[in-house]
Amino acid sequence: MKNYKRGRFARRILLGIVIFIGIVYLNRVSILQRIVALGSQSQLLNIDKQSNSLTQNDELVNLKYTGQTAVEINHNQPTFSQNDLQIKEGGWQKLSSLDWLGRPQVANALLNLKLMPPSQKYQTRERLTIKTPGYHAIKTGTNNTDWLYNRSHLIGYQFTGLNNEAKNLITGTRQLNADSRVNAKSMVTYETEIADYLHQSKNNYVRYQVTPIYKNVELVPRGVHMMAESNDKTLKFNVYVFNVQDGWTINYLNGNAERRE
Repeated sequence: MKNYKRGRFARRILLGIVIFIGIVYLNRVSILQRIVALGSQSQLLNIDKQSNSLTQNDELVNLKYTGQTAVEINHNQPTFSQNDLQIKEGGWQKLSSLDWLGRPQVANALLNLKLMPPSQKYQTRERLTIKTPGYHAIKTGTNNTDWLYNRSHLIGYQFTGLNNEAKNLITGTRQLNADSRVNAKSMVTYETEIADYLHQSKNNYVRYQVTPIYKNVELVPRGVHMMAESNDKTLKFNVYVFNVQDGWTINYLNGNAERRE
């Protein structure tokens, strides 16, 4: 009888350990976020950070939104090297690996008409099924199409036809994707500019780079840094697009959001 009780007790302990490990695994991202966040508040860590010069990403993440969704960086001049602009290999795209939090990183491409997918009139686009970091289905209005977040492509679908790829999708507001205000600019503004240029000639190339900008361990980027330069230099830009939605307060750590009164 004693052996039976001991065995039952041991099984209960084992079950408890398994449940605990399962809970930790399912919540590993939020737990890791908290650990890193606490560490970042350390005085020693802050002193170390202050001793290093700010990177461009540090500067971008600290930019303040003042009502203009897209702002120019470096006087709108891209910073590609001559080697970056080589077109001898033809069109291509390269996506970075996800980081330890599962977040997409910088995406690079040399865009050309040959990479572009058939018109959706002839080929139906597959439905997006990837759950991007920090994504929540939050309605901003009564219409079923009025959602706070989109799953935003870094390299737009229209350029390469890449759709359900976790390395190429971030949680982005509708305003980041396509700001509907009069004369406002957003990602679609610059993507349309590139697409129009590429359609002009099969000999047109555009070196393109899109970088999501995260603050510390936040899952939702504060914005995206977009750079492009054509092989004939007639098209070029260097902009930062804020991942914001007017009238809403976003918790970039986990993607929760509240409407401002």
